Amino acid sequence: MSPFIEESLGLRARYDEEPSHSDHVADLALQIFDGLRPWHDLRDHPRELLHGAALLHDIGWAKTPDGKGHHKWSAKLIREHPWKHLSADEVPVMAQIARYHRKTSPQPDHAEFHALSAPAQRLVMILGGILRIADALDRTHTGKVERADTSATEAKIVVRVKITGPWNAEREMFAAKRDMLQIIAERPVEVEGAR
Repeated sequence: MSPFIEESLGLRARYDEEPSHSDHVADLALQIFDGLRPWHDLRDHPRELLHGAALLHDIGWAKTPDGKGHHKWSAKLIREHPWKHLSADEVPVMAQIARYHRKTSPQPDHAEFHALSAPAQRLVMILGGILRIADALDRTHTGKVERADTSATEAKIVVRVKITGPWNAEREMFAAKRDMLQIIAERPVEVEGAR
């Protein structure tokens, strides 16, 4: 385990009361990332940023017990942490990846997103888009999606999930959270479930 992931886990331990969910989301996000490597052509360091953001995406719940705006709180806690194993340029990128795990994708009035360089914005769109899908696949925090095998063609991205138990609720949430990846990939994202 890298020092950065160890540091991320330390920060998570201070705030996250349900680490099993963020562990599961991180596993799904990394599976999706790996399946899409031929398309996004990103290497190990962006994968590690995604891993850290997935581990920390829900830490904002500690600041807002009703969950309202917890995605923004997660980003704030990431930005304010005195990182030892993350560069100053990478902190706002990871914060934005975690921030966009829920609610809207980047909008014209989202100043923190637009303050990033164009390459950093693209990275947030890819990694944030992956995190949105991974989080939606565990919407009920019950780990019903065991695996997410993902592939990309010129026509579409397909996320094939192996599931246990009922699927309807998770599928409904997935439909609402594939937007960022569709925008940056410029193709539809589809999910297929198998038991």
